[in-house]
Amino acid sequence: MDKHLMESISHLSNAKEIVELKKGYSNDQKYVIDQKYLLRIFPMEEAAKRQNEFISLNRLYELSKYVPKGLEFGDIDDLQKAYMVLTFLPGIDAEEGLSKLTEVQQYAAGVSAGSELKKLHTLSAPLDQPAWEHVKVEKINNYMLEFKELDIDQNIMEFLQMYIESNLYLMKDRPNKFQHDDFHPSNLLIHNNSFSGIIDFQRMDWGDPIHDLQKLGFFSKQVSIEFTKGILDGYHDGQFIEDTFWKLYSFYSAVHIVSALVWGKKRSQSQFDLLLNYSFDVLKDHENFRCIIPNWYSRN
Repeated sequence: MDKHLMESISHLSNAKEIVELKKGYSNDQKYVIDQKYLLRIFPMEEAAKRQNEFISLNRLYELSKYVPKGLEFGDIDDLQKAYMVLTFLPGIDAEEGLSKLTEVQQYAAGVSAGSELKKLHTLSAPLDQPAWEHVKVEKINNYMLEFKELDIDQNIMEFLQMYIESNLYLMKDRPNKFQHDDFHPSNLLIHNNSFSGIIDFQRMDWGDPIHDLQKLGFFSKQVSIEFTKGILDGYHDGQFIEDTFWKLYSFYSAVHIVSALVWGKKRSQSQFDLLLNYSFDVLKDHENFRCIIPNWYSRN
């Protein structure tokens, strides 16, 4: 590690072990310090946005001890870098860790993850945050323009567009709350056979909390159906899940197909092909959205 960095960040001054983390899609440089702290380094131009993330993390930490606590934030002018130091949450990501658990343990871990996410969703958006419906409709319209340029079955494309447009009304007057915006197994931790934390908050946003569950059918269900069912049950405190939730869940799952395919095409053909296969799975699970409840979730 750069000597100037070592001298500029107080939590590194007496560090005995510094291990770089390379896994994940984040462009941050990440280092684990003495298995106690996590250092994230990023370009200076991101500093204002990331400081908001740092402040929000500490507000979220008051709601749940399963998120990192912000300890230090600063910049290093000479290197045109900014950084934050967070508490380090032990564990391996659930994408890897769930395979080592029994189905009962997977479900229990999901219940814990869903329950903690529900706590985070009590944090309200800043007062100047625009209404969720207006923000999301604009994003959907922009994605739809790019979606129409993709090389996929025309019938699927037209069907998804019609389904989404006919359900936009569901977003009217939805609450404006904290969103992790990347809630799936790669950003959830497993330690000692249990759920141990939620990480990677740099995509955090504000809006309808149910939108945070849009990736479950895409990424979580692929890893563990029991874990995914547990998340939904934990999020609802083990109570019966009403159709009002499922309508929004189904709608946001369809919206995610559009945004995921547009994003995947920009990254690589292999990424696009993978996400297209996941999209087909979601369509099948919802019987082309004739069913609002995916067929892998059974009501008790």
